[in-house]
Amino acid sequence: MTFGPWGEAALGAREVLARATRRSVAGWRDAVAAGVTDPAAPFRLGDLSRSQWFLWTGANLAAGERAGRGTAAGRAFPSRALVLGTLAADLYLAYTTLKERGRWLPGTVGEADWELAHRRGAGELLDAAQALGGTLIKAGQFASSRPDLLPAAYTEELSSLQDRVPPQPPGVIEAAVGRELGRPVDEVFSGFDREPVAAASIAQVHRATLRDGREVAVKVQYPGIPGLIEADLEALEAIFDAIARLEPSVRLRPIADYLRWTLPLELDFRREAAAMANLRRTLSHRGDVVVPEAVDDLTTERLLVMDFVEGIRISDSEALAAAGIDPAAVAQTLNDAFAEGLFRRGVLHADPHPGNLLVQPGPDGPRLVLLDHGLTMELEPSFVATLARMVGAMREGDIGALTLSLGEAGLPVGPETDVETLLGIVGVLLGGDRPEARPELGELGRGLGASVGDLPPRLLLVGRAIGLLDGITRALDPDLDVLEIVARHTDDP
Repeated sequence: MTFGPWGEAALGAREVLARATRRSVAGWRDAVAAGVTDPAAPFRLGDLSRSQWFLWTGANLAAGERAGRGTAAGRAFPSRALVLGTLAADLYLAYTTLKERGRWLPGTVGEADWELAHRRGAGELLDAAQALGGTLIKAGQFASSRPDLLPAAYTEELSSLQDRVPPQPPGVIEAAVGRELGRPVDEVFSGFDREPVAAASIAQVHRATLRDGREVAVKVQYPGIPGLIEADLEALEAIFDAIARLEPSVRLRPIADYLRWTLPLELDFRREAAAMANLRRTLSHRGDVVVPEAVDDLTTERLLVMDFVEGIRISDSEALAAAGIDPAAVAQTLNDAFAEGLFRRGVLHADPHPGNLLVQPGPDGPRLVLLDHGLTMELEPSFVATLARMVGAMREGDIGALTLSLGEAGLPVGPETDVETLLGIVGVLLGGDRPEARPELGELGRGLGASVGDLPPRLLLVGRAIGLLDGITRALDPDLDVLEIVARHTDDP
């Protein structure tokens, strides 16, 4: 059923308000569950009342922004800034109130109150990201893979942004494809599925069939997304700067700087097609890796047409077992392919979350399918060599060499750094030992996270990619010695 742009925008606005209703009910339920008879209960209810006011103010602004998408381009941008400002004010007041109350009335603030604030803030941030899309989803995806930057409630809640992004209506998408092609969709495709196979923060993918019978995936950028991203970044920068003036110890502006570097890469689909072709050539000698081929004649800056490649999602353990695929073999192939690409070829797929990795059964073992190459890029040989030296120092237990290589890579290390703890963090990043029972790793991680602005963006990309790979590997084969696999590609041939 087609509703037209106004009807679809109204449906989106109704969805925003429905999420706010569920969030409001959950907020009251959590507050009651935390206790209504202890001395902190009146303050807790006061916190909830304030939060409910901000929740509904932000929800109505977000609903208005969604409804406004049916109007002329650009008129919704101020509403987006207001949604972000309302959310920032809510979070700032929530944590400042708890901190000051704990200072003056210590008996009224307990662990349950901080946990409530974390869960409430994480839920509202998730709702805002889903309502606004674009930059907020990218920021949420980045944050969800960095438990050193945010409390666990945030990373757990925001992790859903990697999988469940609401798609744009079919009519909007088909019109966008037609504009990019410069002709009606049915002149190019004999079939075009209206329901997407994937929906991400800046684009969604549809299955289609070319007139010659070739099965393809059509990745189309959401209309107006570059302008929305620019408006969001300007709003985020203003908010982050304001927070920095109020709380100098909280440094959020570098996150916006990071997004300003990565988002233009992802918005240029011609660049993505070229990066995909480069990785395809780089790993063409491997029979256990599949990279789709782009249809260059149909690819534009905002439209990418490529082979449609099927497979089992790498995190779907039941489907892997049903297909007779050994998860340990998948983990081996995954880490070997990425280590070879990075350390021997200097090419990195920097967004290997489970939605971008499929597995096919092959005659000689599993085949890995690599999708979504918006952040696939070549790295400087000198930087790759520094990473390789870091691996070598870890294997040899050479603290001096490790400290030197960490400094060369851009990590803020010095004489005051707890080297033993730092070794543990680097071990996690590069696939070595995973000492999960050591809370001091989280403390140092948060310290490093606070210095995110001092880290080169390429190091953040590598760290995020390795962190994602580590999480997937733990699920597939927690006993795999990833450092040994990496070492095969860092040692001289």
